[in-house]
Amino acid sequence: MRPIFKDEKLQAAFESDGYVKLKLFTPAQIQVLRDYYEGVRAEHEAAMQTESLYSSVETGNADLLIALDQLVKTTIMDQVQAVFQNYQVLISNYLIKNSGDNSELMPHQDLTFVDEPSECSFNLWIPLQKTDANSGQLRVLKGSHKIKKTLRVVPEYPRPFVHLQDTIRSLFTDIVTDIGECVVLNHAVLHGSAPNHTGSPRVAVILGMCSGPADIHYYYMPQGDSTRIEKYKMAPEDYYYFKADGRPAHARQVDTIAHAFEPASVDSFKSWIRRDPHLSLMTKINLLYFKSLQQ
Repeated sequence: MRPIFKDEKLQAAFESDGYVKLKLFTPAQIQVLRDYYEGVRAEHEAAMQTESLYSSVETGNADLLIALDQLVKTTIMDQVQAVFQNYQVLISNYLIKNSGDNSELMPHQDLTFVDEPSECSFNLWIPLQKTDANSGQLRVLKGSHKIKKTLRVVPEYPRPFVHLQDTIRSLFTDIVTDIGECVVLNHAVLHGSAPNHTGSPRVAVILGMCSGPADIHYYYMPQGDSTRIEKYKMAPEDYYYFKADGRPAHARQVDTIAHAFEPASVDSFKSWIRRDPHLSLMTKINLLYFKSLQQ
């Protein structure tokens, strides 16, 4: 993979952990993004498809997405360009987590955008308020992008780690952020977020990016048929326009492929635990010898 960070230490940390936290933006920049959200908040809430988490894409409003994309790039791209190299920008989104007892986001991976692991896609997760254990902080399983390669498609697919989610939750690293901090998160890393108990929505800007130059693809699996996965070649502007069923409206389908979705085996997960440098010896002993991992 070509380095995406100009700083070698940041690159090494990203490759090892699958994420890094950075202090990149000023309070004034965050306020610009927050003020714009308040102006489009009603449209986001009207399009809400779940009670706990929703994004700008769910509005289906291409004009809104284009305007948001332009605003984000105008507001923060100087800092982005100062830190990153060999990258492409995909699309910007607001991601809103409502407050409530059921607002925890369970362990998952984001979609596949590029040919991994020779290429890499990632998000800049930019919270517009401080985040902690009470306000829906990001939670990450360090190094988990190295456990198992799988295709991650729309609208749904068999999740390879769902039977291990309780163990994964127990191994999460909680990431507290202050105003102006962001998290650069590899799309293949297992992550989630804590419940939001503040009584107010937790709002973040998500800037999708990938290594460049790389071909960008979108994978759609109709009716859960893993033998007929549609592969589309995407340009960044194609992420503004989707059909009601989730297919891209303007991108060209370049292939139909099959993929074997297999659960991560307990043995392979234990092997990763043994190799993983982030876990303490006592944690490894507890997981491998005393705590039962479901088959």
